[in-house]
Amino acid sequence: MSKRKYPRSEDVNVPDSSAYVSWDSDDPKAKASAIEKYGEAVSEFGYASVGSRGRDFSDLTSNLSGRPGLGQADFDWFRPGQAVPTKSKDIISFARSSYRRIGLIRNAIDLMGDFACQGIRLVHPNPRVEKFFNDWFSRVRGRFVSERICNLLFREANVPIRMKTAKLNKQKRLKMQKSIASPDMQAVIDDKMFQKGELPWQYVFLDPILVDPVGGAVSNLIGNKLYRMQLPNHLKREIKRLQASHKPADAIVLSQIPEDVLRAAQTSEGIILPPEKTFMLHYKKDDWQEWADPMTYACFKDLLLYEKLKLADEAALDGAISKIRVWKLGSLDHKLAPTAAAASALGDILGTNVGGGTMDIVWGPDIELIETGTDVQRFLGEEKYRPTLMAIYACLGIPPTLTGTFGASGTTNNFISLKTLTERLNYVRNIILEFWNEQVKIVQEAMGFRFPAQIEFDFMYLDDPAAMTQLMINLADRNVISDEFVQRNIKANPGVERKRLSNEEKRRQSGAMSEKISPFHSVDKDFALEKIALQTGISTPSEVGLNLNNKKNGEESALEMRRPNEKTGQGFPPSKEKKTNPNGPGRPKNTRDTKPRDRKTFKPKQKAAIEIWGKEAQEKISEALNSAILEGFGKKNMRSLNSEETSQAEMMKFEILCNLEPGEGLSTKTIFAAVNRDCESHVHDSFNSWITEASEQIGRRLSIEEIRNLRVAFYTDFKS
Repeated sequence: MSKRKYPRSEDVNVPDSSAYVSWDSDDPKAKASAIEKYGEAVSEFGYASVGSRGRDFSDLTSNLSGRPGLGQADFDWFRPGQAVPTKSKDIISFARSSYRRIGLIRNAIDLMGDFACQGIRLVHPNPRVEKFFNDWFSRVRGRFVSERICNLLFREANVPIRMKTAKLNKQKRLKMQKSIASPDMQAVIDDKMFQKGELPWQYVFLDPILVDPVGGAVSNLIGNKLYRMQLPNHLKREIKRLQASHKPADAIVLSQIPEDVLRAAQTSEGIILPPEKTFMLHYKKDDWQEWADPMTYACFKDLLLYEKLKLADEAALDGAISKIRVWKLGSLDHKLAPTAAAASALGDILGTNVGGGTMDIVWGPDIELIETGTDVQRFLGEEKYRPTLMAIYACLGIPPTLTGTFGASGTTNNFISLKTLTERLNYVRNIILEFWNEQVKIVQEAMGFRFPAQIEFDFMYLDDPAAMTQLMINLADRNVISDEFVQRNIKANPGVERKRLSNEEKRRQSGAMSEKISPFHSVDKDFALEKIALQTGISTPSEVGLNLNNKKNGEESALEMRRPNEKTGQGFPPSKEKKTNPNGPGRPKNTRDTKPRDRKTFKPKQKAAIEIWGKEAQEKISEALNSAILEGFGKKNMRSLNSEETSQAEMMKFEILCNLEPGEGLSTKTIFAAVNRDCESHVHDSFNSWITEASEQIGRRLSIEEIRNLRVAFYTDFKS
């Protein structure tokens, strides 16, 4: 029979001697004997000789002024259930248990894991290749795998992943490649670990408690680690049961179990994980450590204290409404003892009372009621949780302002706490990027793409999403980044948005949809144009449909008040009328000059006007003659003319320009009329000398456009 930890009361050895002694004040011998017994009792206290965990204090004497305190190790030795684990696997197991049991830890880790990988996707410069990568990413459940990696890194800090590949047959490869442009396909595979068409197809997360590095601590000294996974005993028993079973369903399950797992179930050697298909991810692991410490390891003690406080609340809640009532019959002071009849009568009265309302008892000669209560309810409250919760949130790097809980001085709106949270999210995100970049590289080489896909998130920058969104909009306005990049970051599909914008523009043009109203779009374009026309004086009020009433006598508009000198009848001397020739300016009509005209003096304003008109005339001449020139040479466009035909066409245009007078109407009729006029012979010789001199000065031949500009300058000088 095993020895009980807590023996029964009858098994406990009770000493035969009395617990107390008394003496008679009139008997000196009895008093001396009692004092002697007390001296023996004092000597029994002695001094502490042995402490916890084998610590020896036997050499301590009463002369010392201090006494040894109770350390954390002593506390943990007496309470092993409340001790913080020290071994790596025990730490991982405790972190996992805390995540499952404590809602605060679970919510914080889930939130951080979801936010770190939110909106992860693959993008590629080629839309068809991007479609292939997104198809593969959805087949391997990339979003789910990313969320699990982030969650496990924050929770347990060690994430072993076993990758399983699939060899696609020709039909499957053609189905996945049918939308990919052929120039992006290559047949050369540089990586020898994977064959052509062999893609990652499944990712299995392994329990880090069951995985160990081959060689233990020595594995930290080598480059490529090998890992061995031990099957737990309950899995071994289940596999053996399936092997011994004759049920068809068990046979189907057994046929799908890998061979290495079946062999490991028969032995104790475990399964050697293939290094090229095994990935071990760690959260801030030191090189000399076999396993990384979880993020919550620093607050294990606070988590234990938090659970202890909750346990204390439960215990206090059980006794919060407890109350004791003592009924006293009789009085020892008055030497009045109750009989059995009185005790039985009072018991019947109390037993028949249902506990509600007032209870009336008629009694005599003596009864007393003593009622006691407890104030343990004062212990129930949230104030005692404040320091512990603040310590847990500080360990997680979450500012109290983000949790909605009560804050403490120096922690609300704390930039350092917020920076700690964002840096942790960025650290885990970088691990995700490295993992998927490696997987995408495998897919690229297996399929023969020229460029790998890139990984993007909904929130590329975790510091201030609102500020980064505004920055991206400003960069898109300056054509620094593409509109498609901005659309992806605000969770919009660029292809769908392009189609929607095109459809909306068509509906607006057809009148089925109203115009946009914003600071960047005019509400009423016709009204805005009419307003500008009235302000600049281009049109009159009646031209824009504005009917004005008659002015009252004495009223003046603002324009009239600003120009008082233009009014008449204000005391200004009347202007002298110029004497005009009834026949008009110049010589009389249908008469010839009787003497040579005076040479016209040059004025800069006149020459500039001629040059502007000459450029416009040259353009009008080209528009009018190009079609006729092409028809004459039998060409489709002006670019198809050879050098000789181009020279003839330009010479014809120049002669027509010289035959036109500055300011003359540039209608098609006027231009074709100038074709029949004779050009002065010295014009071509003079202009050729201009071309020769200009070419010698700049040291090269002039282009067609430069020759045209030079012809306008020559025409301006010739006509002025």
